[in-house]
Amino acid sequence: MNLDIRMRRRRNMYRFIKKDRARSPLIVTILKQNKGILEKIVKRKKEWIHVKDDIGRNALHYAASIGYLHGVDYLLQNCHTCNMERDNNGFFPLHLASTFGHIEVLKKLLENCPNPREIVDNKGRNIVHIAAIMGQFNVVRYVLRDANDGVKDMINDKDYDGNTPLHLAASHSRPKIVQALTWDTRVDLHCLNNNNQTALDAFEQFKQENNPPYPQRLTWCQLKSVGVQNAKRGLHSIEIPSPWKPEPENTDFYKDRINTLMVVSTLITTVAFAGGFTLPGGNNSCTPGQGMAVMLNHMWFKPFIFCITASMYGGISVTIILIWAQLGDITLTLLALNVAMPLLGVTLATLSMAFLAGVHLVISDLSWLATTVLILCVVFILLLLLLYTLLWFPSKSSNLIMRYIYFYPFRFLTWLFEDSIEGRQFWIHY
Repeated sequence: MNLDIRMRRRRNMYRFIKKDRARSPLIVTILKQNKGILEKIVKRKKEWIHVKDDIGRNALHYAASIGYLHGVDYLLQNCHTCNMERDNNGFFPLHLASTFGHIEVLKKLLENCPNPREIVDNKGRNIVHIAAIMGQFNVVRYVLRDANDGVKDMINDKDYDGNTPLHLAASHSRPKIVQALTWDTRVDLHCLNNNNQTALDAFEQFKQENNPPYPQRLTWCQLKSVGVQNAKRGLHSIEIPSPWKPEPENTDFYKDRINTLMVVSTLITTVAFAGGFTLPGGNNSCTPGQGMAVMLNHMWFKPFIFCITASMYGGISVTIILIWAQLGDITLTLLALNVAMPLLGVTLATLSMAFLAGVHLVISDLSWLATTVLILCVVFILLLLLLYTLLWFPSKSSNLIMRYIYFYPFRFLTWLFEDSIEGRQFWIHY
């Protein structure tokens, strides 16, 4: 066993040595970010700056790809043309800096680039196209906010297929970048590519039909909220179905969701029913007032009864609505779910508040404990409401007020579901 491990390690070492032999010592130094050796090599063998490896990349390509700012700056000082060299795929150092989101390196390279709009790869893609594909939000944000006018003009540039950065961000399901581009008034939202497709059409081309991933759902909501339409072809326009829910054909897709919600609503009803008869502090067993709640006149008893009653009837209402959803009509099912989801959220909130009121009611004589529990319960109730609301918060509404309300929750959702790591791995093997 140990012999096999040693042999495997030796083979890996030989592969590494063979791989390094295809690179110049300057490239290896760049990868190790050794400042002293870098300066010595450049002073003695300056021509090595232009030496390329087997995929056509020079030392500046690698310095840009790993974000080695000193290496990029030093190479640019000693070579004024190496930033204009392509690799085998047509990528310039600018493309690699954009691919991996190295903003400071990108700024340095742009300072030494007379016309960034001419820096395109073999498919005609500039640095904004690349950032849109890779999901590098910080690059797109820099271009939109801080870059000079020559760089900002690239936000509507087309590649050789006619795709703008918005087309590519939509087709690769990059909701955070789609949001940034669609909120900028300089971006052409209705631009068509060579296939007569808008960004919404480009998104639909790569959309998964059944149960699409959450980033695709967020992308669709953002495109619809800014009014991006499908391109008109002939006399009819093609309407893209929402990825938020499948085609309205049958209710099979929703059975698990309906059953889960019904179980939750039934549990809420059961707990609320029990809480209504098992009151905090118990009942009075003496006359007068026999059977009445002991803490009837306490201040926290009233919100407890109100919340537990709302939870009880809210849970029953959700259960009845979900029974309607099981009648087999898809339109009725969708309507029932749209009503049941927010109502269930209200029911969960009132049940949580009933728990807060009930616990505070029985420990109110110990002020420090009652205050601590009150603070903890309020924090957790707000957290639970936030988590539940985010389940159905993204909206395709084009109302400007609603778009402002959705802005930060949408940003939070995109942060949760970012997949830039997968994009980087795809690009490396591209």
